[in-house]
Amino acid sequence: MEVERTRHGPFERLSFAFGTPTGRSQHSVYRLGDTLIDAGGTVATAELLALLRERPPRRIVCTHQHEDHVGNIAAIRRAFGDLPVYVPRQHVPIVTTTARIPEYRAVYWGHPEPSGPVEPYDPGAVFEDSSVALEAVLTPGHTPHHITFVARDGAASYALTGDLYTSRPLEGWFESAADDMVASLRRVAARAPDLVVLPTHGRIKPDGARVLSDMADWIDREAERIHEAAERLATRDPRALAAAVYAELGPDIADLGSGGEISRAGFVRSILAPNRGLPVDPP
Repeated sequence: MEVERTRHGPFERLSFAFGTPTGRSQHSVYRLGDTLIDAGGTVATAELLALLRERPPRRIVCTHQHEDHVGNIAAIRRAFGDLPVYVPRQHVPIVTTTARIPEYRAVYWGHPEPSGPVEPYDPGAVFEDSSVALEAVLTPGHTPHHITFVARDGAASYALTGDLYTSRPLEGWFESAADDMVASLRRVAARAPDLVVLPTHGRIKPDGARVLSDMADWIDREAERIHEAAERLATRDPRALAAAVYAELGPDIADLGSGGEISRAGFVRSILAPNRGLPVDPP
């Protein structure tokens, strides 16, 4: 496990990465004073607890319900006491009960533990720490009810985007809605021209407003391609359209082992049949 600690304004990033049979798995959590933003996956429980032990957090706020964001809540509480945990309201039933996920996801993130009792919060909630206010901004697209935390510290603005921004958008997630993601990307980009994006996966984006806007534009262009192909080929089948539109990219590696949960077909489906509520049945 590769562990990296970096500082970005008032935020500390704790990043965990390791090799898998299909590539590199990396995810991170952030810290603002005594507040932990997301709890990481159980593949990195020991490493995360070791980093937190010198100064345990006093609360956790989560962006959404997926295992690489909430998996360690119970472990952190066992280690440091029954600290308060805040979760988007619609995600509470998932976070408090989920104990098993498909095995391909467990390879990358680990099976989560049910969190125990949590406090729900809604968009617009503000969490303050170290003279910095974290504002919860509704940003569906990756999954319904997803939250991005936006903060300003002096002259600098930050967006902790969870999984709103990912660097491999063609590997669409089965819970996603492309049009919601476009609107969310633009909503966050509009918050400040000097926005620094702090994502869960991948590199920090110091030119975050441009990066988010460019991603929104790219998804819009791809959506137009998919709609045109659907009309031309007289089909709305996501797999057939993904194979036709993205044939030059070769085999869909992301689809291997996921049963289509993460795939180019999933990206196509997010355009043609966007998901806007939970729970969502896997394909």
